[in-house]
Amino acid sequence: MALLLRWQQSPDDARLREEIRSFCNEGEEQLATWESVKRLYRLTGEATGAPEREEARQRKRDITRRGVLTGLGVIVLGGAALRAPDILRTWGADVVSGVGVIDTRILADGTTLTLGPDSAVQIAFTPTSRTVNLLDGMALFDVADDATRPFMARAGSYVAEAGSGAEFEMRENGGRSLIGVGRGRVNVSLGAKSTATELAAGDWMSGAASGKDVRRGHRDGIAAWRDRKLIADGETVGSVVAEIARWQSSRVVIADWNLGSAVVSGIYDLADPTAALEAVVAPYGGRVRRVTPWLTVVSSV
Repeated sequence: MALLLRWQQSPDDARLREEIRSFCNEGEEQLATWESVKRLYRLTGEATGAPEREEARQRKRDITRRGVLTGLGVIVLGGAALRAPDILRTWGADVVSGVGVIDTRILADGTTLTLGPDSAVQIAFTPTSRTVNLLDGMALFDVADDATRPFMARAGSYVAEAGSGAEFEMRENGGRSLIGVGRGRVNVSLGAKSTATELAAGDWMSGAASGKDVRRGHRDGIAAWRDRKLIADGETVGSVVAEIARWQSSRVVIADWNLGSAVVSGIYDLADPTAALEAVVAPYGGRVRRVTPWLTVVSSV
């Protein structure tokens, strides 16, 4: 953005042109970014309507361009803000999966960990305990037998303790957590001082990562994301969109807070993430726009 603003003011500056070339030569993403922003900048300079004096037209173009540049700046900074947590998450994780990739691992104790797309976990096993911290995304645990060490998993404020042979999933998307049990029994608590809630096969519990707005229910089957399906039962648009976004390389930004906090229920096909996003927000008049190859904006206008 700084380069573009300087280029607008001094298009014939040879040193600036060299800086721009250097930036574009850093990689394909940098080159694509520059070309995309430059193209939008040029489009705002097209004059329409009746003939005007050149000076007046130029003033109008400058005002329009500044507005577009400001909007682009918000988008670019928003994209950077979205990337920052991912970098921190990757640094602190022991296992990270790629976008659109389901990764299955056998942990040191024999537990099978199935990690959903664009997800990350920390693993802390000691001679007396087994703990997995879901930093972001989705994970399914098929717990190995170990009579001497309990198996615990954390997501947001939720702590799940499972016995040997239990199978359960945890999800952490858009500030909301979910625990669903496929086999056995799992005790779920909100921190050390809360009373544990026992979930049996088919039971699920969800709520804000802070521990508020807790909901419970029962349904057959867990971790539908393994079959590229997302089942939402009274979840926020923000959390559902965050989960769908893990299946595509383009980052997804919700530009309307009210839209993100709305509640949806349904079954969505993750094989077509864009169509799934549109299906989630359509009931609220929302629109999905692919602004650039790496940024998608969801809004109510």
